[in-house]
Amino acid sequence: MSAIAPGLLRPNADEAFEYYFRYIRLVTDGNIVELAHQQLNELKQLFAGISEQVASEVHAPYTWTIKQVVGHLIDAERIFADRLHRFSCGDFQSLPGMDQETYVMHCDYEVPTLPALVEELCLLRQANGMLLQRLKAEAWDHRGIASGHSITVRALAYALVGHITYHVQIVRQRLKAFSLKP
Repeated sequence: MSAIAPGLLRPNADEAFEYYFRYIRLVTDGNIVELAHQQLNELKQLFAGISEQVASEVHAPYTWTIKQVVGHLIDAERIFADRLHRFSCGDFQSLPGMDQETYVMHCDYEVPTLPALVEELCLLRQANGMLLQRLKAEAWDHRGIASGHSITVRALAYALVGHITYHVQIVRQRLKAFSLKP
């Protein structure tokens, strides 16, 4: 075991399938637990200035509304956290993948307001941050199978944070490209 706090260790290349590193690479250096909490303010600020009308429109070439993007973040937050929780507790059953299009198709993200969706996402993140805070040191190295690939709890924590970073960057580009927010 390393003398470095588990939340400060970045995942090694063998801790996740390469696909997840598109998210993991986006996470800045620092304590992953603190970084997970810090995203709450960024989420609230980003989505606060977006009107319901803008949030409910598809802006080609994008295929989802901004509300659907937040819905996707909610779905992914739940699934990444479920995997992280199970593996950290020693439940190493192989877990299925997630078809994001199926989730978006079967969940109605247009009825709730954008602030309600953002609040749901933030509440999930708060709960997941609390989960990360109470992980035992050895749990960060636990490894399970998700989506047919081996992944550690540490890599899942980084994917949790990096996934939101990834989509926040896209939303910012979208807002700028369409001059939807100053």
